[in-house]
Amino acid sequence: IDILHYEIYGTDVERASVPLAEGSVKDSDGDGVFDLDLTLIKDQTYNFIFWAQVDREQGMEHYDVSDLRKVGIKSYADELANDESRAAFFAHKEIHVSGSIDETITLYRPFAQLNIGTVTYDTSLNLAGDLAVNTSEVNVTGIASVFNTISGKGEGKQRVTFQAAAPHDDMSASERKLEVNGARYHWLGMNYMIVNGDADNVTVDVLFDTTYGDVSLSVENVPVRENYRTNIIGDLLTTDAKFVVVVDDRFAGADIIVE
Repeated sequence: IDILHYEIYGTDVERASVPLAEGSVKDSDGDGVFDLDLTLIKDQTYNFIFWAQVDREQGMEHYDVSDLRKVGIKSYADELANDESRAAFFAHKEIHVSGSIDETITLYRPFAQLNIGTVTYDTSLNLAGDLAVNTSEVNVTGIASVFNTISGKGEGKQRVTFQAAAPHDDMSASERKLEVNGARYHWLGMNYMIVNGDADNVTVDVLFDTTYGDVSLSVENVPVRENYRTNIIGDLLTTDAKFVVVVDDRFAGADIIVE
């Protein structure tokens, strides 16, 4: 998170055609703290909207920040799964100026984070080689495309595909772990999504490309909530198989006689 966009409105923030002021501030040292020096008019009430994100080159932006009151996704069609650069944070605050202001504004995630973790990753079934996930593709039905920073809620419902991508850029899924209630899982996927409202249930369909072919996963009524993590965990890639092998020494029928 290395750039902060801001807009300033008067009291009629939702109906204003343009902001009173707007701008961007870069975080030069990467500590997630932005210093903003403004000159405001006394005895006025202002609405401040802040949106912090990863600064990306023109044409590669994830979000439409032309109007911070409603931030939209540029195009879900180009969004990859497991992309940490989609992280963002926001705040909306109304302040009446009665004197000098020295205030800290805390920003929060506008998204739910959906994580996918499996118990078993390496196989012990005497196959030719270890099981590995090359990519994961995630389809989610029921997420929003626009985030309203004034209400603090997502708007709309749609089905979105996060295109197939490796679980992590820096290490394999077998190495990176997802910790849930003290247990550690192999981390197969992570996606940020705008929730319809501030909490909702969605349907999640995942397609894993593994060294042994495709493995699919479908989960309905997955609860997601703004600024919360939802973790889909379990033995997602393998299953137990028990066979009882019995020798039947009986012949199939009466003897065949040749005279």
